[in-house]
Amino acid sequence: MTHLLWKYYWEDDVDRFRRLLSPAGHGSSLGSGGSGSSGYSTSPRNVTKSRKIPGAAGAGSGNARHGQAVLGRAEVNSRDHAGLTILLRAASSTTANAIEFVKALLEHPAIDIYVQDPESGWNALHRALYAGNISIARLLLEKERNDLAQGHHGALNRVGQLIKTKDHEGNSPFDLYSSTIGERCLRDTAEHEKEDGSESDPGDSTSDTPV
Repeated sequence: MTHLLWKYYWEDDVDRFRRLLSPAGHGSSLGSGGSGSSGYSTSPRNVTKSRKIPGAAGAGSGNARHGQAVLGRAEVNSRDHAGLTILLRAASSTTANAIEFVKALLEHPAIDIYVQDPESGWNALHRALYAGNISIARLLLEKERNDLAQGHHGALNRVGQLIKTKDHEGNSPFDLYSSTIGERCLRDTAEHEKEDGSESDPGDSTSDTPV
């Protein structure tokens, strides 16, 4: 069912995307003979022709049988042709629904929040901060805190890994933020102050001129 997950993401269909990830959807929406499935009766064979995701074809076949599927770690964290997972793509997306896709992914127990972009070494937090998606960055950090608190998936061995992970240039997510967004904000502020000062100069000189 991996191809369906990517299909709904590319089509910006949050509802179907969320239902596909939902455990309840495995027995109802995707079950055999399930009525009112909101489009889940669409054949996967027809879907794969619309967008080719390398490695996606048949990725969920080991778990799928008679129309039922359970999305596991391999499916939820599958990569596209560029080596990016849906979480990596959504974290840096500028679309209005990006945060909803991230929320849906973070609710799935098999999501890997530490996966990195093979080209840059960026994780989802790198990408979110670089794109200025602060709300998504907060969700990622909250997810890590919750996993640590609940002791999920050996989380105690990965304390702070989300913010400590270095990219291929040795930058942590907040190093990247400081060198891009942070510098950009300071530069914009400086330029704004300069413009304000240049506009006030003529007025100041005029006011100092004796009548």
